[in-house]
Amino acid sequence: MLAVFFFMLQQGRAQSSTQQGLRSVLTADSLASGNMKDILISFFQLSFNNLTGENKELSFNSNPFALMLKNNPSLAIDTSYRKYKHIRKLNFGFSLRLDTSYKFSGFSFGIKYAIINKRDSTTSKWLFKALGSDTLNKEFDVLTMALFDYIEKNNPGDAFTDQVNILTNDNTIAYNALSPQLIQVADSIMNARKLVRMQQLLAADSTVNFKKQGDANFTVLKQELKTKPLWTVNFSDTTYKDQFVFSNLVLATQFLKGMGKFRSGSNLELDLKSSLNFMDDTSYTKRDLKRCLFNAEAGVNWVIRNKANDRSWFEMKFSGAYQHNFNRLYSMEQRDLLTFNGTVRVRLIADIWLPLEFKYDPKSGNVFGFLNVRANFNTLGNIAKGK
Repeated sequence: MLAVFFFMLQQGRAQSSTQQGLRSVLTADSLASGNMKDILISFFQLSFNNLTGENKELSFNSNPFALMLKNNPSLAIDTSYRKYKHIRKLNFGFSLRLDTSYKFSGFSFGIKYAIINKRDSTTSKWLFKALGSDTLNKEFDVLTMALFDYIEKNNPGDAFTDQVNILTNDNTIAYNALSPQLIQVADSIMNARKLVRMQQLLAADSTVNFKKQGDANFTVLKQELKTKPLWTVNFSDTTYKDQFVFSNLVLATQFLKGMGKFRSGSNLELDLKSSLNFMDDTSYTKRDLKRCLFNAEAGVNWVIRNKANDRSWFEMKFSGAYQHNFNRLYSMEQRDLLTFNGTVRVRLIADIWLPLEFKYDPKSGNVFGFLNVRANFNTLGNIAKGK
């Protein structure tokens, strides 16, 4: 629990525990790449896919825990994140398919589950373990708890309490600029509790700021979290426009993992996915699912981030894809198809993304483009502000 407490403390806020927890999960969501949000949603996503193509799609995707959190903000605490961790790994979505005239042409539904999600900073065992094993973080945690105990037992006044809040939350004030009373109490706690690492830092530089030093260590750990794996499986179906009968069933899986050493301002993601599609064979008048396609794709996503807030604002993904048709071929259709694909994502405003996808068939020389718009939102901003 000390590691969990320190995780919340590192957010540097004096709000209530509910607001702290909610802000931490909102921050974790805001730092996710656009590519990752297309794989697994933490809150809500509304998208309009294939704007310039024949088969357009208006989609809504969400997470069950996001709905629970919207109706009950008190769930925004670490114990709830752990209690409902399996629900938080689940996504569901609905889609309306439209033709070129924007007329209804079908309905889709899908569910997705993250078998592995090591990127969730709010429940990451690796992150909590790393925080708990970091000497400076552990000692700073001990000092903080001891100072709060001192305030409770001795009631030293508001001025002393304000100085403690500065020590534990302000990353700009030097240690030797704090009040003499606080320095005397803190030094005695360090001696009594044998907080050797903190004493070593003070001996080397009396202007040290423990919060700033701890934040720097925490930032390094959060950057390493971006290299952790995410693996999902999903099922989706599409109906005909004139009756509620499946015209397309899809079983798919996707794997995402950071590549190489994280550098400030950018990072790389390995993106692997495959799917099995059972579709209606339109060469027969009878409706069935006898047409089967296998798809596999491997690519690398380059994420460019704003150095000021670490948010992704531009991404480029390049991949190669393979498709195999197990059944009867249509006229001019290939049994095996190899394409080179690319996706360019641009964050327009807030969390609204404009992904442009293209596919190149080297055998035919054809290039296909797809323009999409995706808006990720949480509707929890006022709650996080305490309103």
